[in-house]
Amino acid sequence: MRVVTDLADLERRPRALAIGTFDGVHVGHRAVIGRAVAMAAERHLLGAVVTFDRHPLAVVDPSHAPRLLTPLAEKIRLISELGPEELVVLPFDEELAALTPASFCSRVLADALRARVVVVGENFNFGARGAGGAAQLAACGAAHRFETVALTLVTEHGKTISSTRIRRLLNHGELEEVREILGRPPSAAGLVVAGARRGRTLGVPTANIDVEAGTIFPGRGVYAAGVLVDGVWYRAAVNIGHNPTFRSKAVETTRVTVEAFLLGFSGDIYERPIRVDFLHKIRDERRFDSVEELVVQMHRDIAETAALDDPAFAEVGLAAPGTL
Repeated sequence: MRVVTDLADLERRPRALAIGTFDGVHVGHRAVIGRAVAMAAERHLLGAVVTFDRHPLAVVDPSHAPRLLTPLAEKIRLISELGPEELVVLPFDEELAALTPASFCSRVLADALRARVVVVGENFNFGARGAGGAAQLAACGAAHRFETVALTLVTEHGKTISSTRIRRLLNHGELEEVREILGRPPSAAGLVVAGARRGRTLGVPTANIDVEAGTIFPGRGVYAAGVLVDGVWYRAAVNIGHNPTFRSKAVETTRVTVEAFLLGFSGDIYERPIRVDFLHKIRDERRFDSVEELVVQMHRDIAETAALDDPAFAEVGLAAPGTL
């Protein structure tokens, strides 16, 4: 898959394309992209995906910009798995945000991308202040000789699948439902950084993860996860929270830490990138009356992680429970 970040670098070829923010690349997004790829093959067109380098609200209304389910690098990786020949990542800046729907259609879709087919979700909006919708896109397509396909939104358990819904479920730790919607475990990535080093003194050394800014991960609690380090997967018990046992009740904080204990790992991984796939919520975060009680619970969390029978572990080559 070729990644293009400047419209001036595009090949002058007709395209069937999918366009959207595609944050999370969930099953609804996959349906849109899959239709564009299939129509490109049927009509001997270049199969392309068009997305943006940031969430449009980060420019249009920064105070309401959501935290991302997938940072750009991860979004590119996930889209590449769906088979398009080309991914166009448009820099969403003030100039792009100011284009009217008509200008976006003519200058971007028709002239630069040479669109012959444009596939979107039925709730797609475009142009300045989101003034254009699927109906206006279809009218524009008729004027510029491209077909518009607006897919009905995908539902699951009777509810529409959306990135907003996924964010809400993540915050409540409802990972099994999130996995159904995404078609994969929710994940976070970042560098391992130095923390308070309490885990080492307690006999349970953890990796403190500096999660990429602007991304979202599950709410406070302890989770069983798969962790990828230098191409190798490990089971991990991951704590997300405020470390209440080591903090005075009188001291308020909004700082959230992400700490992972990797089963079967030894060594130094400071300043190395790490990816966490969250699989199952073990428990809520809580304050313990003593450090000793905390350590006992940490070992229980680790044991539950070791015993978890989840196909996601087998998919990355990790041993089944009872063989660890």
